[in-house]
Amino acid sequence: MTVGREQLRGELREWVRAGAEGGDADSALLMVEGEPGCGRTTLVRGALADAVALGFDVRYAAADALAVRLPLHSALDCLHPRGPGRAAVVDLLREAEEAARPGGALLAAMDLLTAGVERRCAERPLLLVLDDAHWADPATLLLWQRLAGRAVAGGLPLRLAVTRRPLPRRPELDPLYVTAGGRTVRPGPLSAAEAAELARGVLGAAPGPRLRVATALAGGNPALLRRLIDHWSRSGALEATPAAAELVVPESELSAPTGTAAQALAALSGPARALTRHAALLDPVFTARELALVRSRSVRELLAELEEPVLAGLLEDTGENLRFRHPALRRALHDETPGAVRAALHQDAARAFAEAGLDPARTAGRLLDGGRLTPWAVRWLARSAPALISGAPATAAELLERAIAQGDAWEPDTRDALEELLADAALMLRRPESVELLAALRARTTDPDRRASVDFRLVSALMIQGDMARSLEVTERALAEEFPSAVLRLRLEACRVLALADLGRAAEAYALAGPVVRAARALGDPLCGAEAHHAMSYALFHLGRGRDAMGHVARGIACARRGPEANDMRLLLLANQAEGHLRFDEPGIVEAALREARELAARTGSTGRLVVTRARLAEFHYRLGDWDRTLAEAARACAMPVSDGWLPVVVHGLRALVLGHRDEPAAAGAELAALPTDVFERPTARRYAAHVLLARALLAERDGRPGDALRALLPVLEDGADEAVAYERPWLLSEIVRLALESGEAGTARAAVAACERAAAALAEYPGPALALLRCRGLFAQDPEPLAEAVARGERAGWPLPLGHTLEDLAVARAWRGDLAGSRSALTRAVEVYEDLGARWDVARADARLRSLGVRRGSRSARRRASNGWEALTPAELKVALLVAQGRSNPEIASALFLSRRTVQTHVSHILAKLQVRSRAAVAAQAAMRGPGPGEPPGP
Repeated sequence: MTVGREQLRGELREWVRAGAEGGDADSALLMVEGEPGCGRTTLVRGALADAVALGFDVRYAAADALAVRLPLHSALDCLHPRGPGRAAVVDLLREAEEAARPGGALLAAMDLLTAGVERRCAERPLLLVLDDAHWADPATLLLWQRLAGRAVAGGLPLRLAVTRRPLPRRPELDPLYVTAGGRTVRPGPLSAAEAAELARGVLGAAPGPRLRVATALAGGNPALLRRLIDHWSRSGALEATPAAAELVVPESELSAPTGTAAQALAALSGPARALTRHAALLDPVFTARELALVRSRSVRELLAELEEPVLAGLLEDTGENLRFRHPALRRALHDETPGAVRAALHQDAARAFAEAGLDPARTAGRLLDGGRLTPWAVRWLARSAPALISGAPATAAELLERAIAQGDAWEPDTRDALEELLADAALMLRRPESVELLAALRARTTDPDRRASVDFRLVSALMIQGDMARSLEVTERALAEEFPSAVLRLRLEACRVLALADLGRAAEAYALAGPVVRAARALGDPLCGAEAHHAMSYALFHLGRGRDAMGHVARGIACARRGPEANDMRLLLLANQAEGHLRFDEPGIVEAALREARELAARTGSTGRLVVTRARLAEFHYRLGDWDRTLAEAARACAMPVSDGWLPVVVHGLRALVLGHRDEPAAAGAELAALPTDVFERPTARRYAAHVLLARALLAERDGRPGDALRALLPVLEDGADEAVAYERPWLLSEIVRLALESGEAGTARAAVAACERAAAALAEYPGPALALLRCRGLFAQDPEPLAEAVARGERAGWPLPLGHTLEDLAVARAWRGDLAGSRSALTRAVEVYEDLGARWDVARADARLRSLGVRRGSRSARRRASNGWEALTPAELKVALLVAQGRSNPEIASALFLSRRTVQTHVSHILAKLQVRSRAAVAAQAAMRGPGPGEPPGP
């Protein structure tokens, strides 16, 4: 198999063909260089087969380690494996060996071999292959250099191929790289898709998602990947059926075959082997300084040893860091080190890292792998935990739990301090156990200020878990006590506002929020100011004053930017800003807020906030219609530790919805099945149920069960306190109207229209609910007029999927009214929107709905988009083309249309192909000649 090597294989085939035709003499020598297992020999053997088919005289030899001291040994094996020609050269070599000055006889032997090559070339083209040239003797390498020069100077029909590894280093090979007529190819690592394809070929079945991820352990090395797959199959870690192949154990439990480490390190010197083994005890990505500390050496002293594993392709320099190219090798080296030795080395490394002043997270990583914590380690943890919690809360929590479990050795004050730190870490991670930890700690705390501090964190933990009633109870109890900290009192008052608003007492919350904002302004504390504006925005939101709420969110962000202690609140406010402005159809503000949040969360190591940002980005891209990025962001969120009950609902719901629209029901069902059965017991999870409910309904409708689809959405009809401010509810109600009418349940449809009237009134300042209400009215009455208005609003909003749905509904209403031409026009536009999204199920549903009313889009040939010209452009491509014509760069277009740069580049490539031009300037010229179309802005 040559998976991932097709391009190189084609280049070698062309190289051979040019030699057969007597052309390209300047490329007579081909060097194929790469790590063991990358496929060097396979590539060259493919070239051998091509050469034979083209009439070449083909000669091949593979050097070995024993040949390096025997002059011309490898050349003889290639040119004269046997016969009189070999004997003549061997006689000269014996003469050279016996002579005091062997140079003359050796040169005579080389001349004899060169003359033989020229005679063969006079008969037919000749291909000479020297495999594993890193073991070849110097005389053979010199001969290959001379032959390449003769081929170029004399125009001989000669091709010479050489393969080699980067190690061992052979200075004699260097001249081949600069020889006239020489070129070099280096097979790179396989991509993820290529690795999956190789796995499919080896196993005879498509790799499942876990196996696809695990193929990365081979680092793109084809031979290593084959060995790993074989080992996993033999060990029972992998099971294959004709349909699929999948891992049956967690990826963390996968091992490498015996001898993997020894084979990989064989070419290294002793010091370089020791260095590589020490590197395997560090994190997957590490610095040269960390490796130097582990080796008790300076970085300067380390450089010579480091050069070998880097050259061999075992370690990779990523710029600022180093990493193992093949994670399976790192795992094999790590596991080969005895456990007691590993633990001692990790503890020594931790101390060295701490004394050198490295990031506490790096020291903590070594302690986690170092077994039982020593008294020094606990003292270090107590000092460093605050910084560690801020940057790596999960690591901090694990270390603190281990330290507390060893608690018999600590004084009571030490244990209390460790438990308080653990509660902070659990709170940062948004884990439910933070509530119990903080409640127990509060019961033992006597100092008033410290007790108020614990109360504040307990309130925060209860809010994260959605227990607003208890959080209000704790807040009011804390505020009733005397304590000196004005900052803590203000923060607790802000918490009371949040709890009251969430419990349906928004007017009371708003009355208390004003004094909190004024007091925070007088105090001048950045964190207090941010929290006060957050509380005010929450009260205003629950009063139905979303625009005013966004004003206070922006002021809160401005306060939070004034001090790093407010970073977590800043991240929360940025998420709220993105969600709020998404409701106002203001994608520019949404994108800016999410970009700032992502950068801040990554920089500060706030895992909990980063996963929220990823989920918000997934929602944003879903609304924009960039569903590939939706799936990608949701996958990133899934890969991160999540404790907020609503996050899995959003992430899996979005993925299920996209996959359902793309008509991948099995994958969509798997996403829904990944949710716990009790996922909607928490109120916070129920508030974000829209995507899950829509996905369930979509899958039921696709299965021909419209009644079940309707029942999946019926909980939305309830007019509870949460539902009254649920932004997504009006759209779900419009889906209920459609499904109820198709199921013959007019009463349910009428109830949904009435519920949508109430919901839209409660959310009157947002454009989305008004659009949904127009859709409800138009569907229920089969009236094209409100549906046409809904289409117009959908076009202004710029969200593709709702636009496609309203166009489809408009087509149905027009068909009911006998306007078949208008119906067909709306259907065609709807399908164009769906096709741009890749929404195959929606295309099928729209066609089926209209077919039953006697409306079809016409024959496939009639409705197929033109293959080239401006008519061939999709709506998304047309928008990009018009901006290209205005001279906008790809980054500018990406920002203007809220697309990724990669998506813009893909559109530009399609535009150039469809317009049959080669440059952006040519696009502008065509746009100027074409002039603006209906509804388009003027060109450049």
